[in-house]
Amino acid sequence: MHLNWRRIDFEPEASAVFDELFASSTHGFWLDSSEKGGGRSRFSLMGDDRGPWAEWTTYRVGDGVVTTSGGAATRTGRSFFDHLGEQLARRSMPAPVGLPFDFNLGYVGYLGYELKAETGGSRVHRARTPDAVLLFVDRVVVIDHLESVTYLLCLGEDPDDPAAHAWLDHVGERLRRLGEAAEHTSGHASTGLPDTTGMHLRHSRAAYITKINECIEEIRDGESYEICLTNMAEVAVPPDPVRTYRRLRTLSPVPYGAFLRYPGLTVLSSSPERFLKVEAGGRVESRPIKGTRPRGSDEVSDGRLEEELRTSVKERAENLMIVDLLRNDLNRVCLTGSVTVPRIFEIESYSSVHHMVSTVTGRLRPGLTAVDCVRSAFPGGSMTGAPKLRTMEILDRVEGGPRGVYSGALGWFALSGAADLSIVIRTLVVTDSTAAFGIGGAITAMSDPEAEFEETMVKSRATMWAISASEEERGERRE
Repeated sequence: MHLNWRRIDFEPEASAVFDELFASSTHGFWLDSSEKGGGRSRFSLMGDDRGPWAEWTTYRVGDGVVTTSGGAATRTGRSFFDHLGEQLARRSMPAPVGLPFDFNLGYVGYLGYELKAETGGSRVHRARTPDAVLLFVDRVVVIDHLESVTYLLCLGEDPDDPAAHAWLDHVGERLRRLGEAAEHTSGHASTGLPDTTGMHLRHSRAAYITKINECIEEIRDGESYEICLTNMAEVAVPPDPVRTYRRLRTLSPVPYGAFLRYPGLTVLSSSPERFLKVEAGGRVESRPIKGTRPRGSDEVSDGRLEEELRTSVKERAENLMIVDLLRNDLNRVCLTGSVTVPRIFEIESYSSVHHMVSTVTGRLRPGLTAVDCVRSAFPGGSMTGAPKLRTMEILDRVEGGPRGVYSGALGWFALSGAADLSIVIRTLVVTDSTAAFGIGGAITAMSDPEAEFEETMVKSRATMWAISASEEERGERRE
């Protein structure tokens, strides 16, 4: 196989490209760096399943069966991570010189939280959605928001493959026709509070506060230092996924947004958190988030909330515990002495919230891969607490249900050996019958249960704003 590629010297508007090329696809994806000017994002990737080598894969932990396109099912008898690593090794190829990114085609999709059963955790709850869904991508459009150019990548039999060149020509011409459409996103979320009347919580306010107190007792008994407790919210009527995602990316532009569509399942993510980036050369980076405040209604209140987060002893303690956990996870797969923390307790501001973010880096040991690195750190410590394995046991009992896609990882594994995955937070999962999203926070001995519950409501705002705005738009079109 050979990677054919082409550079087009202009940057079309991303949503217009998705509409033009992929919105109607059965399996489509859009890894969306919708945040503008924040310096945290650069590339948006999109594609679908219509290429000749495209193949989608689903997996459920309890069954141990990998199902691929056409319904073929294979009982692996081993970890899904082993299966994925084998497939990437079989198709491995270096990224060509001239591309400013490591994604030279590969797998795009998500790894759900219940895959923890294959990384040291227990298999307790069964999610309604598959525990992994990945699409093998043989064609992709990559928009470079920094250089304002676009790249087209297409797998072919050889450098002169006529089908590959026909696709490059066809897509290039369609993109040129789009021109440089005006950007439709705005820099800030709506003001005021979203309509939450249609939101049903797995655990009510009172029940969730009781569970927070249970977590505090576990911490005081020495069973954990920090427990990242999750609640699940469902909306009464599943919204239109495409319309809702457009609203979500407008209200909450982030570096790791995503729209994934599979039959009967659509994932809409506005995640600000990088789980792991593994470069083809072996450099590893993680950027855990712990610590959140809402944006203020004016410059003075906004600055006060930012400073409150920056100086919070509790938030710093939470963040530091996750940094230490990540250092331990990465030290299992990285060269001795290479794991460092170049930045700690930095404040990053988004449209609706301020976050405390740290950066942990390392370098993989020779012979280990991006899949090995992801397996070592999965699920992300910022979504479990510390120590990880004992804390996950507590969460299995206290939460009383699966997390599904939420708290897992979403992004890509490239044929070059690189990977880039976000933590699945601020994410709506839409099926034919439901729409749900997770919300939660880190519980420590210093937690105020009422304040912790209110923080989960703050985290739900962008998603509920997007759902409400999408429904209003649908109602206006009907009139």
